[in-house]
Amino acid sequence: MRIGIDASGLTVKSGGIGRYVVNLINHMAWATSRDESHELLVFYHKSFDRSLIHKHPHLIFVDTLARIKSNVLRKGLFLPFVAKKQNLDLFHGVDHIGIPFFFKRGKCRFVLTVHDLITKLFPEMFTLKHRMIENTLRPLILRNADRIIAVSRSTRDDLLRFYPQYADKTRVIYQGVDTRFFPRDREEIKKIQKKYRIDFPYILSLGTLEPRKNIPRLVEGFAKAKMEGGIEHKLVVTGRKGWKYKEMLSQLQEGPFSEEIVFTGFVEDEDLPCLYAGAEIFLYLSLYEGFGLPVLEAMACETPVITSNLSSLPEVAGDAALLIDSSSAEEIAASLLRLLSDEELRKDLQKKGRERAKFFSWEKTAEEILELYEEILT
Repeated sequence: MRIGIDASGLTVKSGGIGRYVVNLINHMAWATSRDESHELLVFYHKSFDRSLIHKHPHLIFVDTLARIKSNVLRKGLFLPFVAKKQNLDLFHGVDHIGIPFFFKRGKCRFVLTVHDLITKLFPEMFTLKHRMIENTLRPLILRNADRIIAVSRSTRDDLLRFYPQYADKTRVIYQGVDTRFFPRDREEIKKIQKKYRIDFPYILSLGTLEPRKNIPRLVEGFAKAKMEGGIEHKLVVTGRKGWKYKEMLSQLQEGPFSEEIVFTGFVEDEDLPCLYAGAEIFLYLSLYEGFGLPVLEAMACETPVITSNLSSLPEVAGDAALLIDSSSAEEIAASLLRLLSDEELRKDLQKKGRERAKFFSWEKTAEEILELYEEILT
């Protein structure tokens, strides 16, 4: 079986989909290595960071179309010709426009991973151009997919709410937690904290600075906790600058407790485990997530989690986190004060979180996706 996987979302500063690609390729290479008839071809963009991919003898890097800037042209129009030239049996597109949308060509079958339906559910959070591209092309792409992978039941439900005709070919396959995320010793944590000038107790929040990450309410809830409880902790916010980031940054840098809020910017993947492990609490108050991987990463590092009771987050967190109404600054503040003052509750969430994170592994993800490939081709 010749399998192609799209790695064009894999850059030096990969976000959620980029990290999905890294782990999928690394673990799919391992899963397919047990059968010599399998070959794994990685199609990449010019910004591709090959160092993130482990070396495997049956893994082939393909730079065809790598310099075409437009995702629409690269994946939507030219991919069928590339698939035929490379004699692919199957191609896996890992983002929203990851497979051809006008036509198929030859024997190649197509699998599409859908991470979320945010442009349909929260159109106001995106530019007109972004909405038009996704909402115009998505129906064509879904139609051309032989199978659709939804990363959570929540995402599957959202997908079928708008496209119920694809229920039979849609399957939920969860993401996993990278083995890099585990509790760290004090000295290792201090070394990374020093790199980011963190020499104080802190509450951590992570995510691209964009409207759905709920930064204004996060800041408001933290400020209320400071005022009502006099907590000594600072708020550390990490993440890349996204759409409308200037508005988000102004929220972080203005207000009565602006000096108690630290924005680190982008954090290297290798530093994240120690930043999680060094935090007293991890706050993840997004308004919508297709999966919410940071919740599990923090749990794997034994950091107590407070997260939203929205979208996929309750499904991912289970009973191992405090689930709250993230639109309420009062509830955010109350949950922070409760968790900071209750050592037994923190220990309970640490234990439950560690066990919860074990349920999600990339080995399991790769095995389930490989089974799906084989199902399509037999």
